[in-house]
Amino acid sequence: MAQHWADRRQVCAAAAWVSIKECRGDLQLLADRICAQLAATQEAGGHDTPPPPRPRECPRSLYDLATWLWETKDRLGSKVLICFDDLEFDLHSIDEIEAFMLATPAEVEFIAASSADIGFARMKARRETHELRHDALAFNFDEAKAVGLTEERRAVSEVETYSLWKRAQGWPEIFCLLMQAASENHSTNRLIVNSITGVDIDLDKYFRSTILHSLPNDIREFCLCASILGSVSAEYFNHAFQRNDAAYFIDKLSTEQMLLQPLDRSQTAYEFHPLLREFLEHRFSVENPGMKPNLLARAAQWQRQNNNIRDSINLSLRAGENESAADVASENMMDIALREGEIDQIQFWQGSFSAAVISGSPTIALGLAWAQIFSHDHRRASGLLADLRATELSGLDQQVSRQIECWCDLIEAIGEATGDNLSESRRQCEAWMKVYNEADLVSKGAVLTCLCFLAASEHRFGDLRTLSLETSSVNNIADHHYALGWLYGAMILAELSRGDMRAGAALLKKARGDENAQINTTPFSVNLLNTLELEIQYEANQLDGIEAHVDEILDFVRRHGIVDFTFSAYRTAAAIARCKGNPKRAAELLNEMRVIAGESGFVRLEVLARLTLADMFVAESAEQALSTLPNHNHPIFLSTHGPYLRARQSLTEARIAARQGKFHLSNRFANVALDTHADQNLAGWRLRRYSAPPLLVPGQEDRPCLNSA
Repeated sequence: MAQHWADRRQVCAAAAWVSIKECRGDLQLLADRICAQLAATQEAGGHDTPPPPRPRECPRSLYDLATWLWETKDRLGSKVLICFDDLEFDLHSIDEIEAFMLATPAEVEFIAASSADIGFARMKARRETHELRHDALAFNFDEAKAVGLTEERRAVSEVETYSLWKRAQGWPEIFCLLMQAASENHSTNRLIVNSITGVDIDLDKYFRSTILHSLPNDIREFCLCASILGSVSAEYFNHAFQRNDAAYFIDKLSTEQMLLQPLDRSQTAYEFHPLLREFLEHRFSVENPGMKPNLLARAAQWQRQNNNIRDSINLSLRAGENESAADVASENMMDIALREGEIDQIQFWQGSFSAAVISGSPTIALGLAWAQIFSHDHRRASGLLADLRATELSGLDQQVSRQIECWCDLIEAIGEATGDNLSESRRQCEAWMKVYNEADLVSKGAVLTCLCFLAASEHRFGDLRTLSLETSSVNNIADHHYALGWLYGAMILAELSRGDMRAGAALLKKARGDENAQINTTPFSVNLLNTLELEIQYEANQLDGIEAHVDEILDFVRRHGIVDFTFSAYRTAAAIARCKGNPKRAAELLNEMRVIAGESGFVRLEVLARLTLADMFVAESAEQALSTLPNHNHPIFLSTHGPYLRARQSLTEARIAARQGKFHLSNRFANVALDTHADQNLAGWRLRRYSAPPLLVPGQEDRPCLNSA
């Protein structure tokens, strides 16, 4: 806000800045200060037009000030700016301030700054106003890159800059400290790989001197205590520490100090910046040794009572109460796995549960198996399911026993899909629907979503349209966030396969704004959509800053990616590398994809990688491209993906033949592609693009398009 105000003053435009906090609720004083500043600005402006006369008496109210603005608007000029600061300190005056805004001439502009979301609904409906909160002080990525470019000793790439910026969450001072450390070390490997923590020596020094030493003792103590809880609310803190003053300190820290920020608009729970929280928690452990386990146990109890299951399990594990954590997990694991899709969270818990706990709790074993089928570990998932099926379940209630069998069959069917055995997965999913169709809606939604993904992957777009309606209905009724993320992913994948980038981008936007889906609360779904967004951005030629996201997405697909998403990520990353003039890096990425295919047994991914490599080699060496292509007798061509893959191979062979000057042969291969995949109208589009004369001149190819037949 200071920048907006200073810019106006620099051109001698009328501008006023008032702090609601300093006026202490006195609206007459507020009006008088605004009037005095606006008049003084014009008096100092040096214009030929005489400055507006000040009122004979100080404005007795904001209404009087609005009247004066109307009377003097011609002399004040066409640009009048009024800045309201610290609005959160007098929420009772907000309505009167908004009424004043609406009563002023249209030439008057307003900027309002606060640490809370004040609103001004009427003002927004009728006139433009600019609201600023403390997050406006954060660097955006472009500003972070600009800081990196000013460093005298630059040793930080754009990708590394992005990682540091994301870790600092835009906090300028912290980001600059990390950038300075990275530049001085001439390598950020230590910083990036180990993920900087709040007890790093430079950050520790900064937090001590700038924040901790400036706090009064009672607020300092509250900060240290609150830091061990993660997010904090008044009721939560009071329960854990057996106090009753949390609301007072939270208000102080969120409005005056701005060290706590609300998690959402309800402002019922707050959190520290992650790095600051880590620093404060470390200080608590140093100053209060031995106290944390009991406090964390009480916190876990509160979270369980309030149905915050994941937080309760995590707190119990941090308190060393593994048995308590296992009890809660046993009751809720399948909801966390199926409905919420907390894959990484379950993987994190895995090492905390002993073999005896896993074998004694079918739901924990099932949850772990579910996480494994989405983490390239089908062997362990199969072992867990086999052990569970071999366990004597007769001692359990008949309904419970049937539910466990239902989940076992469900995980096995979907596991075939994530293992890229799509035909077998479809067979098992259809069999599941016949046996368990009346089972719980969460499980049914998972199976229907899997069938939708299979249809999208196999380019059965008619089947996808039919299935998606029922699937969406079931998942919305079941509040099935994870399945909704996958459903959107399948539908976007289908649009990309058809080459309709605009429709894919529209679906992506809809997915992120879908309140029923709540995709942004499920980390796996967020990364799933980010993977598809990378391809959409590339196809839209939105390349600025795109490299910074590539490593993060590649890391996700290395750990969790199934064939379609792994291929999309690596193919796009390779295309970006080529576009940036680094064909060697592009080839390395495609060969890395082949390694993943070999390790995971993804035959289709291996063939897709070879086809993409051959496409890339055509411009340099037709012979090398030809030798890279898979054999025509490869069994993958007999699968449900066979027509699509044969069409792709024929198109590549057409390009190779054209490069060699064998135009008759090129025409034959092109026609084979069209005949093989005639239902995909993109085949002709891609053929025209790749066979146009300019693309056949070495070194003249434009940015490669990723759309395939």
